[in-house]
Amino acid sequence: MTESSLSADELIRIIAVALIVAHVAALIWVVWFRRRITPVLVLNLLVSGGVMAFWAPRLGELFNYVESVWIFVAFELIAFLTSLVAIVTGRVPRAVIWLVFAAHMILIAAALYFMVTFKISRLI
Repeated sequence: MTESSLSADELIRIIAVALIVAHVAALIWVVWFRRRITPVLVLNLLVSGGVMAFWAPRLGELFNYVESVWIFVAFELIAFLTSLVAIVTGRVPRAVIWLVFAAHMILIAAALYFMVTFKISRLI
């Protein structure tokens, strides 16, 4: 590992910033151009899919965490399945898609706020 490589915390911070920028861009795209909510749906799938990819191999460890982590993972599983159904069938109410999008945006913004506000040496 070289000195110029990123730490895990820095990488997570960069990913969180990129995701919040992508959420704002998707919101602007939908509002400004009055297009379909495809960017919103793609972001929902991307974020929840990333969480599922992280937790899938660690599912046995999930019960070692507090209940709030269980709820978070359950929400992301539901969000992932909802996004898949919406992409495949198009039969998911728009309100559900927007609710997942808003929840993701709020959670990512809260995580960024936490990372910037509290000087913790390790997040993972």
